[in-house]
Amino acid sequence: MEQMKVLREETVEPAGHFAAEIHKNQVLRIVDLEGQQVADLVTVSAANLAEKLSVMNTINLNKQVFPRVGYVLYSDEARAMMTIVSDTCGVHDMLAGACSSFTNEKRYGVKNSRNCRDNLAAALKPWGVAWKDVPFNMNVFMNCPVGADGNWSIQAPKSKAGDYIDFRAEMDVIAAFSNCPQIYNACNAFRLKPLKAVIYEYSAY
Repeated sequence: MEQMKVLREETVEPAGHFAAEIHKNQVLRIVDLEGQQVADLVTVSAANLAEKLSVMNTINLNKQVFPRVGYVLYSDEARAMMTIVSDTCGVHDMLAGACSSFTNEKRYGVKNSRNCRDNLAAALKPWGVAWKDVPFNMNVFMNCPVGADGNWSIQAPKSKAGDYIDFRAEMDVIAAFSNCPQIYNACNAFRLKPLKAVIYEYSAY
């Protein structure tokens, strides 16, 4: 028999960020504590900081735009980094990327706004990953439907309070996410809320 052994648990404040080294076969759980709150997630190889999440490889190799259980996050070297092993929400996004001060200014006319790109850079700074080297990300709990004619939009998340998604590490990775501070579109249903990060593993008993 196996039991879940929690190694780390942390509440991530609204507009905050999280990062941790996660060893192969350990699991990162992201919990939407109140519902309708997005986490922008990136992964970097712990053994080689130049190897990072590739959204294009991930979509191509899964042959699927929308993440689901069994979906593998692949690196820019086409190696498996993490696999979704559990998901109570079922609606996530691979296309929107991370908001930045530049895109917020371009889209909404606001300067120096809080944003996910800066959050991810801050989260990865202890490992020496620079702002320009932050990879394109997955948006956990983000709802961006694609229409039959290819139109795309940002809608309020489908996640409810307590929904979670589990990512099992397929290699030693650095996983980082931004608790998205976006307030200028429906991404977070126009209210910033906390998330929880849990790292766990299964041990025999």
